[in-house]
Amino acid sequence: MNASLPAFAERVQSAARRATEGVYCGRVFIAPLFRLMRERGEVSSCPTTAAFKARLLRAHARGLLTLAKCPPAEKVNPLIVAASAVRRRQATFHVVLRWPRRNVQLVLEDTLDALDPKAYAAAEDYARKVHEDEQRREGRPRLITLSLDGFAARVQAVTNEAAEDVLIGELFEEFDARGEATGLSLEAFKARLRAAHRAGLLGLRPWGDKDGPSGLGVTASAVDHDGTTLHLVRRTPVPLPIPWGRPAPLLPRARARMMGS
Repeated sequence: MNASLPAFAERVQSAARRATEGVYCGRVFIAPLFRLMRERGEVSSCPTTAAFKARLLRAHARGLLTLAKCPPAEKVNPLIVAASAVRRRQATFHVVLRWPRRNVQLVLEDTLDALDPKAYAAAEDYARKVHEDEQRREGRPRLITLSLDGFAARVQAVTNEAAEDVLIGELFEEFDARGEATGLSLEAFKARLRAAHRAGLLGLRPWGDKDGPSGLGVTASAVDHDGTTLHLVRRTPVPLPIPWGRPAPLLPRARARMMGS
């Protein structure tokens, strides 16, 4: 009935990795996780949510699992966030990480030890790029972290900054220059564009004669979709606001008064 703290933490960690409800960005909210484990009879030593949370805090303090705060997000039910909240000193936690940071660090160290010198150099180059991207990003979102809707909206916003439709390859280079393409290759960027186009979230079109002669940039931008090769992201017209507002129909009213008199 009273499992040791390491055994409890191991059970929680296993349940978190199996959970399908209350999952958010590789983390599991505490309240749904407790409900799942209670239904499976895995927390008999913690019959209440308060007891479960107290034991989670002890396991977290011992480094047996990792609790974290949930950042504000539109798609997260605030009731689940509130039910999952647990305080420790000045910190408030809401979620259990599926893989503790301690385990991730050990895995990374083992991976680096197994790398050959060339792969290690590539890993260093990638880490350097991530650092440089963070400096250029200036608070803008990383494309890889966005949902398909958010990805399409961000791509459309940058496309609309141009005066015409934009080649996919050039658009990817622009995002890379802004530090927003971290973790995405050009092929992965194309795949997400294809999915957004298929879902009707943005428009792609092929290169045409009116666009001029094709070259390497057009070839690099090619995306196959339903037997058609697409190259450009369509720019959506953004109407400029009329500074004086909507004009009033003064003339027809004046005529109406004249006719009435």
